[in-house]
Amino acid sequence: MENEVIRELLMDDIIADMKVKFGISVDSAVPVGWNHGNVCWLMMSDQGELFVKMHDKIRNKRTIEGTRQALKCQNQMYIAGIPCQPVMSYKGECTYSTARDVEYTITGASQGKHIQAGQANSSQMFTLGKATGHMHKWMNINLSQLDSLHWELPSKESMYKRLQTNLMETSSAEHKRYAEAIECQMNILNRIDLNDLLACAHGWAHWDMHIDNLMFEDDRIVDIIDFDRVSYVYTDFDLSRALLSCTLTSNGFPSENVKAYVEGYSEHEMITAKRLVRSLKLTWYKECKWIHAKYKSNRPMSRFIEELIWIGDNWVIFDEYVEDILLS
Repeated sequence: MENEVIRELLMDDIIADMKVKFGISVDSAVPVGWNHGNVCWLMMSDQGELFVKMHDKIRNKRTIEGTRQALKCQNQMYIAGIPCQPVMSYKGECTYSTARDVEYTITGASQGKHIQAGQANSSQMFTLGKATGHMHKWMNINLSQLDSLHWELPSKESMYKRLQTNLMETSSAEHKRYAEAIECQMNILNRIDLNDLLACAHGWAHWDMHIDNLMFEDDRIVDIIDFDRVSYVYTDFDLSRALLSCTLTSNGFPSENVKAYVEGYSEHEMITAKRLVRSLKLTWYKECKWIHAKYKSNRPMSRFIEELIWIGDNWVIFDEYVEDILLS
C-alpha cells in the first residue's frame, strides 16, 4: 500500500511537469513495475502512447550520469535506424526534473511483445543479430574509446571464494542440483585461463541484452529497450547474453538460430567460432556466482542459472560444439 501511494504521488508530479515542459496532456497511466528502484508507466496522451520512467537518483547515484548519456545515445541510435524508441529531449537533455526534483525520462512506447526465453526463431535471431551488429558499429564509431573498462574481470581467487560461500549455503539449504552445479563451476574455475577471456575486444555495449529487454513483432526485432547500462566493457557480453536468453533450450542451442544470429551480425562485423566460444565463456565467468539456492524461486535468476549449468555441463566439448554449429 505504501508503495502504491508513493507511486501515485510521483506520477502526479511527473504528469504535471510533462504538461509544463512538453505541453503533454495525459489521459491515463498504467504502472509497469519497479525496475531497480526506478518506477515506470505506460501513459496514453494527446501525443500517443508514451513510456515514462522515474530514475531513482539515490539508489543509482553512481550511474545516473551514465544513464543520462546512454539515453542521448539511444535517441541518436533511433535516428540512425537502430530498432529502439526515440527519447524526448528538453533543453538538450534526455532526463528532466520536476519542481520536487524527481528526475524522469519520456520515450516512445514499444509496440513489440516479449517472447519466452529460449523460444526465438531463426528469423527473429537474424534480425536481432543484424540490429546488434549495427548498434555496436554505431557506438564504436560515434562514442569515444576509453582508457579503462567500466567492469574488469575479478580475480580467480575472489571468484573461488564467492563460489565456496555459495556452495556452503546452498548445501545447507539442501539444494543438491545447485550444489553439484557449483562444484562443477569451481572445477572449471581451477582450469580456466583468464588470458583467453582478457583477449575479448573492448568497446561500447548495451550490457543487458537478455530476453526482457528485447521486443519482437512476428519474425523480427522491433525494439531493444533499457539502455540505462550502456558501458565501455567487453562488447562480446551482448552476443552471448542474447544467444543464451533467446535460443538456449534444455537440448542446447538450435543450430539454425545461432547461425541466423551470426549471419545477421556479420553484415556489420564477422563473428568466428572462436569469438563466440570466448563470448559465452566470458558471460559464464561473470555470472557463475549467481548459482545459489536462494534464487530457486526467482524466475529470471533461475533461468540464468539453468544457462550457467548447461555451459558447465558442456564445458569440455564446448569449443567443438560451437564450431560444429557454425559449420553445419
